[in-house]
Amino acid sequence: MNSTAQRPSATEATTDTREQWVDVTVRADTAHHLVSLTDATGQERTFVTADVRELALASQHARGRGQWCAKYRRLLVPGASLVTGGMSFFKLEPTAA
Repeated sequence: MNSTAQRPSATEATTDTREQWVDVTVRADTAHHLVSLTDATGQERTFVTADVRELALASQHARGRGQWCAKYRRLLVPGASLVTGGMSFFKLEPTAA
């Protein structure tokens, strides 16, 4: 049995009790309040957030880099507080399927 095939993507929500942060590429669509995260395997997931404008500024400042924690549905954009007035963490919600 291949356990890798059953493992959820690093960007998917999880019931795992461990806090795991994974490197992702961040793209923000401010017109639609959408955020796309792409992990190292190329898996892309789309989320919504009310803070999309701040997140767009932050991800531009960080050159599209971020760290995602599926357990808490939080995105950390390193250095974001320099351009957002203090916000480095962003709460993201999955889009309706």
